[in-house]
Amino acid sequence: MSPRRRRQLGRGATWLEKRKQTLLYVLAASSLTAAVAAAAVGGVLLRHAADVERQALRTQALAGAVVQLQSFSLRVQAKGVTKGLVASRKGALEATHMAFRNVRAHDRAASDRIRRAYLSYVAASTHQFNGARASGLTSAAEQRRIDRELSRLESLINVEIRRLERVMRVTNPEARLALVSAVVAAALLVCSLIWQFELQRRAGRIDRDHAARAEELSRLREEFVATVSHELRTPLTSIIGYLDLIKDDQVVNLTAEQQTFLAVVERNAERLHELVGDLLLVAETDAGGRLSLDLQEVDLDALATDRVESARPSADAKQIQLNLTRGAPERIQGDPFRLGQMMDNLVSNAIKFTEVGGTVRVRTALRDGLVLFEVADTGPGISPADQAQLFDRFFRSPAAIQQAIRGTGLGLAITKAIVDAHQGSITVESAVGKHSTFRVQLPQTQDHGAVPA
Repeated sequence: MSPRRRRQLGRGATWLEKRKQTLLYVLAASSLTAAVAAAAVGGVLLRHAADVERQALRTQALAGAVVQLQSFSLRVQAKGVTKGLVASRKGALEATHMAFRNVRAHDRAASDRIRRAYLSYVAASTHQFNGARASGLTSAAEQRRIDRELSRLESLINVEIRRLERVMRVTNPEARLALVSAVVAAALLVCSLIWQFELQRRAGRIDRDHAARAEELSRLREEFVATVSHELRTPLTSIIGYLDLIKDDQVVNLTAEQQTFLAVVERNAERLHELVGDLLLVAETDAGGRLSLDLQEVDLDALATDRVESARPSADAKQIQLNLTRGAPERIQGDPFRLGQMMDNLVSNAIKFTEVGGTVRVRTALRDGLVLFEVADTGPGISPADQAQLFDRFFRSPAAIQQAIRGTGLGLAITKAIVDAHQGSITVESAVGKHSTFRVQLPQTQDHGAVPA
């Protein structure tokens, strides 16, 4: 490579480095706009598809009512006219009128296209039935006229049904494409946010000489995270809801490939929904100190058993021996949802970082008046330098990055916030290359005045 070419590449790299944050903010804003717009379009298209589907069902109901009404002509010829038959036909005629009114109420243009044929058939059918009541006979010419009117009406109804089916075949793929685009844009947004936070942490721009600026930047960042998280939660909830609507739809016949695509979209949407929840939880701790808790009596041993069993499939997939030793008091005072979240984070972390064939031991106990929850693994251990940053938000150890272990660096920060809210403590003991042990100590009862209810 020539010196000139190397200088050009160097200038390009310098330009990119200086404007990296700006580009990331532009990417985040564009991704947010695209996610919200795609989710909105997808929602509108799915709603339109649902309206079309319901109109198709109404049109089919009208066709069924017409066939039911026509059956009375055959019954008159076979059995004659009776009071019961007259009453039944009157009810069938009312049902047919109601079905036509339902079609007209939701699509006046469609009803106008079949209205003349419908009225002609109903008038001819009623005239035939009344004539049969009077004479007991129906002429062949009149029967042929009735058949022509019925055939014309059924043909028009079938045309409307086929038209609605064509609209659904076009609208449903477009809606799925919009929802997939929304999930992709949301994933890109979350990735850009995490990248921004990591760049800020590594740059070391915030130090003791700029404490006021650091506080302001932190506040703006958390407001940005909270705002983006709230804006993401609404379209993600809409996406998940409409995905459930598509999956539960019995009219739309999805191929196996389409069902696979929808499963991928749903899985990633749920993952993003969980990540947004974590971001909102972190924003809550920054804004108001401790988390608000729903305090109640909790059976810690039962809760630990439930969380360990939930994690067992992940351990079995890596052939990790997962053991639980129970010894906590029967009941403690705490928030069962938050305590379960804390246990999930610690146990899942131990499984993720333990090599195949290793061991993870979970233990509950009572020590010096405090309740103990402990998770020990035979993983690679944590260096002293990394231990100092373990509970920082968005921190990921070099080992996690090198091994491409999935995560956002929020799990242990959330765990510490939960423990702090319960007026407890969390510590870690580790030897590089041997093991790691996370130990949580909690009081059996809570000071209600110290924790927001």
